Amino acid sequence: MLVSDAPAATVVLAVGVLALVMVSLGGILGEGTDRQHGLEPFMELVAILLALLVVSVSLHVLDEQGQGRANVLVAGFGVAAVCNFLHGVLAHATPQPASALVTDMALWLGAWVRVAECAALLLTALHASLPGPARVWAVAAGAFSLALVWAAVGPLARGFAQASGGMLPTLMAAVLCLGLVVAAVRLHRDAAAGDNRTRGRLLAWAAAAFAVAELLVGLSGAGQLGWADMLAHGARVVGYALLYQAVFVVGMRQPFERLHQAEAQLRESETRLQLLGRNLPLSVLYQVVRETDGRMHFVHIGDAIERLNGLRAEDVLRDPGVLYQQILPEDLPMLEEAREQSLRTMGPMEANFRMRVSSGAVRWIHLSSSPRLLDGGRVIWDGVQSDITAEREAEQAAHAHEVQMANMLRQVPGGVARLDRDHRVLYVNEQQARWLHRTPEQLQGQLLQDVIPTAVMARMQPQLKKAFAGETAVFENRIDGLDGAQYRHTTLVPESITDQGVMAVVVFAYDLTELKRIENELAQQKAHLARVVNAIPDMVFLKDADGVYVSCNPVFERFAGKPEREVIGCTDFDISPAAAAEQFRAYDRRAMQAWQPLVYEEQLTFAEDGYQGYFETIKTPIRDLHGRVTGVLGVCRDITDRKRAEQEIERLAFYDALTGLPNRRLLLDRLQRSIAACQRSKNLGALLFIDLDNFKDLNDTLGHDMGDQLLSQVATRLVGSVREADTVARFGGDEFVVM
Repeated sequence: MLVSDAPAATVVLAVGVLALVMVSLGGILGEGTDRQHGLEPFMELVAILLALLVVSVSLHVLDEQGQGRANVLVAGFGVAAVCNFLHGVLAHATPQPASALVTDMALWLGAWVRVAECAALLLTALHASLPGPARVWAVAAGAFSLALVWAAVGPLARGFAQASGGMLPTLMAAVLCLGLVVAAVRLHRDAAAGDNRTRGRLLAWAAAAFAVAELLVGLSGAGQLGWADMLAHGARVVGYALLYQAVFVVGMRQPFERLHQAEAQLRESETRLQLLGRNLPLSVLYQVVRETDGRMHFVHIGDAIERLNGLRAEDVLRDPGVLYQQILPEDLPMLEEAREQSLRTMGPMEANFRMRVSSGAVRWIHLSSSPRLLDGGRVIWDGVQSDITAEREAEQAAHAHEVQMANMLRQVPGGVARLDRDHRVLYVNEQQARWLHRTPEQLQGQLLQDVIPTAVMARMQPQLKKAFAGETAVFENRIDGLDGAQYRHTTLVPESITDQGVMAVVVFAYDLTELKRIENELAQQKAHLARVVNAIPDMVFLKDADGVYVSCNPVFERFAGKPEREVIGCTDFDISPAAAAEQFRAYDRRAMQAWQPLVYEEQLTFAEDGYQGYFETIKTPIRDLHGRVTGVLGVCRDITDRKRAEQEIERLAFYDALTGLPNRRLLLDRLQRSIAACQRSKNLGALLFIDLDNFKDLNDTLGHDMGDQLLSQVATRLVGSVREADTVARFGGDEFVVM
């Protein structure tokens, strides 16, 4: 393949190779007519091979929407290759001197080679398309070539040969040269205005090379210049090289590049889906398959199942019964009915039920899944299990399958029209006519303002003025019809500027409706995801690998004391004290070095209102497709109330509620520890049992309130009478122990 997509590089390469080969062959053949007659068959053979390559690539275009235009090249250059081969056989492979019939047939077929080349390039420049399979047009090209051979045996070839003795060759070369120049100009303009500029430029240069060849043929016929004929062959070889590069780029290389980009986007979407499932604080993603015999088994379940249900993912994958056993018996029939209904209708499954998790707590679970058929009659449900205990009526967690890869834009047939200065339709293709709910014949000759709505015409009027002033106008047009709003990307290109100004404007339009719909849906999904993150009562933030904040939710704004727009771009050292910032950064580094989320507890103070509490922080490393860490996602949950409850439970379990002294349980624990310590150190200790005399009489005469005050006073005096390392405990009733 050629080394560059630039047409000039192809021309230089082709000319250089031809020059080297011609010099080498020239040295072998010697001087005179033998040298010329030896080089011409070689260059014709090169042209035939390149033409066959063009036809071969056009037969296997990967883009189905471009096959119609490729069929034009298959038909045109198929005829050119066959006729050129037969011409070479008749002109160079037959014994010399040849008969009159052979000479006439060679002239006849050689002329049709040039006509086929010019016609194919001119039709390509006019965006002509031949529907149907490419092989049919290849067969048609062969049949047409055979018909030309059959016609060459008759009087047509003889008459053409006789006319070739006059001005016919020069006139024919001039007409073909003019047609090729027109094709080159149109192709060059299309390349400047279209999406596939490389293909358009290469085709334009190829048409120009063929035009140069025709010009040299005309000069050779008019002045009997042998060198002009040789250069014409060389120019045609250059043209074929450019043409082959054009069809290879658009037919083979570009589709493979688009496929590679699509695969990369798919892998990135899958990675984001896995990260989303891993970081959902109260949800777990799963895939469950129903076999043809009714057995159910999981093929995927997220690691979060251990955090939510206390079960390991590998245990659930091995035996789904360990998870189903947690469902309360009274809720199980409802869940099975929802699953059977989803199986019958192949519709989504939604269910709320209760589960008794491994810790013994009963949790409310929301199940949402969608079925799809697999091979062999099996069915798979892709779903998410969410814990909705805290807020059963809250908005459902976003499904992981809502994150979809972006839709690839596909090339759609565009509308093409041609307008004169009075805005009269001179030409319109079928796609443009279909948009206007008419046929091209009905639109031909109509005024533009008579066939489009008044509001659309009013919007186009300034753009039409700009185009007829000689400038290219590009704009988006909205058309409100019976089937809703339609959007068109429209380009108005002036044909040519003469002394009378621009006489006509070419209109190119393609549909943007689907793209607009996709953009709207993506905006809604982004807004929905933002609302979900902002509604989470926990702090959520995202940093890059350098510790710079990328995003955060409103709860984190309270912690930082700044709105999100001021937090983004800052580090922990910008919003927190140096000691705390250094600690945050250390945890970030530990999280990014790990392959799983880092969970720890910390005490944080909110800058906005001074609130101080204990938080459970989960930091998860974010990795790209290559496994490199690009940042860290953090979720901080307030566990202050839980901590206080734990402290209160400990106080009630080990201390007397009236006196605040250690109770019997804590005393016995300390006593065991002291005995063990004394045995190791060989030291002694003292143990005093103290009982209050007549305490019952005090309670009976003065009341229990006074008795409680006495017990409190005794406890206070006993504590004040011993060392801090000693223990004063209330053993029960009016009994105290000093150790």
